[in-house]
Amino acid sequence: MAALTRQAAVATRAKAAQDAPSSGALRLDGLQWGVGAWQSAAANLQVPAGQTLVLLGHNGAGKSALLDTLAGFLPARDGRVQLGGRDLTALPPEVRRIGYMFQRDALFPHWTIERNLRFGRGAQANLDTLLDALELRPWLRHYPQQLSGGQRQRVALARALVGSPDLLLLDEPLSAIDPEARPALRRILAALLRERAITTVLVTHDPGDARLLGDLVGVLDRGRLLQTAAPQQVFERPADLRTARLVGVDNLWPLQVLAPASGTPPNAILLGVDGQPVLNWHGTLPAGMEAQQGDRLILAVRAELIHPCPASTAPQGHPNPNDITLAARLIDARCEGPLWRLLCALPCGLAVDAFALPALWRELNLQTAEAVHLRVRQQDLHVLPASAE
Repeated sequence: MAALTRQAAVATRAKAAQDAPSSGALRLDGLQWGVGAWQSAAANLQVPAGQTLVLLGHNGAGKSALLDTLAGFLPARDGRVQLGGRDLTALPPEVRRIGYMFQRDALFPHWTIERNLRFGRGAQANLDTLLDALELRPWLRHYPQQLSGGQRQRVALARALVGSPDLLLLDEPLSAIDPEARPALRRILAALLRERAITTVLVTHDPGDARLLGDLVGVLDRGRLLQTAAPQQVFERPADLRTARLVGVDNLWPLQVLAPASGTPPNAILLGVDGQPVLNWHGTLPAGMEAQQGDRLILAVRAELIHPCPASTAPQGHPNPNDITLAARLIDARCEGPLWRLLCALPCGLAVDAFALPALWRELNLQTAEAVHLRVRQQDLHVLPASAE
């Protein structure tokens, strides 16, 4: 009798969820998820209606398990999942109105591509826009095994989007795409997400996906949500050292506070290595952090925010107090797609990564061990506690 009562209660909630209007905003209140003996920390966040949250993290961070919990395939260990005006926490997957693109495409192998797309919500949906955007028309009469991995990913993406779900879950949607085709499909996906304005949670281990696709970026590590904010905030102002490493900050310099810096502004500090001065820094310290003489800290700056220039170049007129020029020597240079990565070394031994456009690299005309100046703005230097990881 108790089992029947619980089933009736779930059925009643499911019927109410189907009938209730949804604004599409996703909210997690103390949500904990897990698989077997593993369990996440509690997560609290809100994704506004129509926006995309990209969860960035390495394998094993708990990203896919979180998606399975949002979809209802795994039960929540604690907390609640709300979508618009609905509480989804105890609802079965079939009434959550969620579109899910699995990491493996999960297409029905004995059905044509068209029948795969017409399954479920797609039965009466207009597919024209998706077919054109993802260039699927030539494959409609094919079977999944006749397509490449990247083509099947496009079909799986279309199947998740068809029928305008209330929530879209994308698990590594670009992982099977050939490297040369990935940038174009990433742009197509970004346009589809903006056009359709479906609240979306996308998981990836690729920072490029996060920067282009996310209205919000969350950094997930070992079941803990380290930081959630706008992409620029997360990538240029990571909350801690672990986050900085996960979002790919190239330069993480361990420095020591040598003394208050002379001159202006009055709150500047002199930072160095083994008593050797490196630069004067001024800015806003993280909450609760002090920089007393002898303290150690990490100075974080992305390679694309460091500008190489000829060592013979001198600042014109009065130097800008917000600019820092570091003397360095070139150690190595490698072409990375449209940019050159310059590995340099400061006199104190610190390694510095910087980027240069091909035209600038040709203008610099540098050989290994030659001198180069590296310019960076004060506001692009971000201080982190040395022990925060």
